[in-house]
Amino acid sequence: MKKFSLGLRSKVILLASFLLILPWLGYEYVWEMEKFLRQGQEQTLIGTTRAVATALHERPKLFNSQASFLQQVDAGKDLYAYTIKQAIQIDGFLDDWKANKSQSLFYGPEYVRFQADKNTNNPISFTHMVGKKDGYLYGYFQVNDKYPVFRQKNARQIDKNDHLIIALSDPSGILRRYVISVHKSGWFNAFLQPDPGSDISRLQREKRIQGYWKETEAGYNIEFRLPLDMLGNKLGFALHTVSDKNKRRVNNIIATSNTRDLQQLGTVLVPSPEIERIIKGMSHTRSRIWVVDRHQRVLAKAGDIRKADGVWAPDYQEQVSEDSLWYQLQDKLLAPLYDLFLSRPPHDFIDDLSDSTQLNSKFIKDALNGKSQSSWRLTDDNKAMILSAAHPIMVGDKVMGIVVAEETTNGIRTLRNKALEKLFNVLLSIIVVGTLLLFVFASNIASRIRKLRDQADNAIDDQGRILAPFTPSKSGDEIGDLSRGLSDMVNRLGQYHHYLENLSSRLSHELRTPVAVVRSSLENLSQLPQNEESQKYINRAEKGIIRLNRILTSMSEATRIEQSLQSSDKEYFPLNELVEGCIQGYQMTYSEYKFELYKSDKILPIHAEPDFIVQLFDKLISNAMEFSEQENAIHISLKQQGDSALLTVANIGPLLPENMSDELLNSMVSVRAKNSKDKTHLGLGLFIAKMITEFHQGKISIRNREDNLGVEVLISLPINKG
Repeated sequence: MKKFSLGLRSKVILLASFLLILPWLGYEYVWEMEKFLRQGQEQTLIGTTRAVATALHERPKLFNSQASFLQQVDAGKDLYAYTIKQAIQIDGFLDDWKANKSQSLFYGPEYVRFQADKNTNNPISFTHMVGKKDGYLYGYFQVNDKYPVFRQKNARQIDKNDHLIIALSDPSGILRRYVISVHKSGWFNAFLQPDPGSDISRLQREKRIQGYWKETEAGYNIEFRLPLDMLGNKLGFALHTVSDKNKRRVNNIIATSNTRDLQQLGTVLVPSPEIERIIKGMSHTRSRIWVVDRHQRVLAKAGDIRKADGVWAPDYQEQVSEDSLWYQLQDKLLAPLYDLFLSRPPHDFIDDLSDSTQLNSKFIKDALNGKSQSSWRLTDDNKAMILSAAHPIMVGDKVMGIVVAEETTNGIRTLRNKALEKLFNVLLSIIVVGTLLLFVFASNIASRIRKLRDQADNAIDDQGRILAPFTPSKSGDEIGDLSRGLSDMVNRLGQYHHYLENLSSRLSHELRTPVAVVRSSLENLSQLPQNEESQKYINRAEKGIIRLNRILTSMSEATRIEQSLQSSDKEYFPLNELVEGCIQGYQMTYSEYKFELYKSDKILPIHAEPDFIVQLFDKLISNAMEFSEQENAIHISLKQQGDSALLTVANIGPLLPENMSDELLNSMVSVRAKNSKDKTHLGLGLFIAKMITEFHQGKISIRNREDNLGVEVLISLPINKG
């Protein structure tokens, strides 16, 4: 199994991937920055409430003195004049009030003050609300009455029919009672009753109170308005109804409070215009500001929470041309990527307190205890986070109300997103450019190392001979030093290999003269009369000379063949015929051995030098005979394998030692028995065969037979039809 390894480029890219930790660190840093910005926004908002509260401290006239000192307010009795945003047309139709429908109150049996017949089939009830707009107090009554009774035309008494009493305290604190009584549906003015004990027939018309009485299927609608400067801090309504047109007696009275007693009259809270002017002066804070009295009722409000995104939202937006490459990259690629983990601040979230007239949260109650408070909350749709801060308003040592300021975190989120986008843009640019530079640098190093490797591979062949000079690099870095070191090493190896190549021929040349001298001396000595003992030593010396001469001949043979190969002429001939002819010659020469040839009938032409192919075959047969027993045949096979001719010479005999197959093809390597006394072997036979095979672009290998009975040598030569 091939061991998995990473290249230099892959390692550099892997190391460069650690740069991706930079965006994560930047992301965590910006999140920490957002936490600090939120803390800063919280402290700033508390400071805003403190500043507004300071402007309202010790100003009791700004607050409703009656309601402010009540222990509690009663719904239905203590009224709240809501701020009306839409235009109101007084016509008896209540379509203009639909936006405020949720703020209206229903008055049923629990508000009945008098009822002549408890088993009446005409229970009276009404839906009612009051509101403030443009210096007027507006109101309406939607009355359920099966038997409405109008005032008789030209009648002086106006209490013998259905009528509405409006009781209020004027700005000086005096109780004023006004009666609305009509003889038909239409426009009306109220009548002033000067004294609660005076005759109701002596009423005077009050033109400042205007309205419209309209009969409906369920009863009738009463819609009216009066100037706010008529109104103090007390207000109540009482509806008197008559069911019998003949008797014209009041059968039912349903009221918001006791309209005959100033002390029992309900309070009315009208949002203070002066407070509104004060908090609108703080509108530059970009916050929504509320002023709430001690009963948690809203006295004034300024600002829009959807625009109150804090002081952190940038007013300047960087202008980038839509045709620019950077805009296209940012819009098409980076923006969708950032949207995966950056939450964009919404502007369409649900504001659950938009029309609130009373703030009832625990946060408000805690602030009314006299301590500054802050609170975070999610909107009902979980789209926006709203920060609220509150500070008490003091009159003397009493808390008269609180200032509440609210902001969303959209500004911080926008700033955070911008900071993250710019940071990520820079970091991504650094990562991309850095990775590319590292990749180019690694590629350059890898290319130089690969070039160095190729030079080293091409400089030396499989036999260790120098094929080409090694060109050193002129670079001054470590790779250049390595290149110059390898160049020096190759040069020294070349010199040493040249010395070894010439060593055999030099030894052969130098030793032949002394060998000839010794041989001639022995020949002359053998001509003299010798005894048996001296003759024995002369014979030994002659055998030694013969073996030494054989060694010298073998040493020079490889050199001669190598030189002859360089000047040989190749020709086209069929390998089948050459091998078959050689086998016939071997059988005649070495009759004591048996040769078996297995060849293909197909002609296998090759482009080679026939004499060297014969010499190659001689070496293989010689090697096979030396390791084969005479009674066992030497098997020769020749066949086509792909585009090559495969020649195999196999013998039965001793097996090759383990891990010796490749070494036997090298020079001076042999596995013959060391006690072989009759022959001298230098291991050059297979080396010469390898030299001839590779010269003809072939391949040679030696291995044990598959049946483990001996050894086989395989020669593969390319087929060439010329």
